[in-house]
Amino acid sequence: MKGLETLLNPDEHMSEDDKGLHAEQFTTDLALLQHRQAHAIDPDAVSAEWCDECGAEIPELRRQALPGVRTCVDCAREAELKDRSHR
Repeated sequence: MKGLETLLNPDEHMSEDDKGLHAEQFTTDLALLQHRQAHAIDPDAVSAEWCDECGAEIPELRRQALPGVRTCVDCAREAELKDRSHR
């Protein structure tokens, strides 16, 4: 179990790999929150079974977690990276 100091100051006690994973998880969580907020008007939106960008199958768990999702994980990640690079 992590000590209180670790929980209060996580960056001081993380390896570079852990910091990278933490940042990636934060980015993923933020993208998920943004998607959910964008679709809050219609939480029962129907998700696509196949990615609108590449045609790959979108896994059932992704479709359930993100109502109204239209892209696979890879295409969503690529779009996010492009969006970040244009800021």
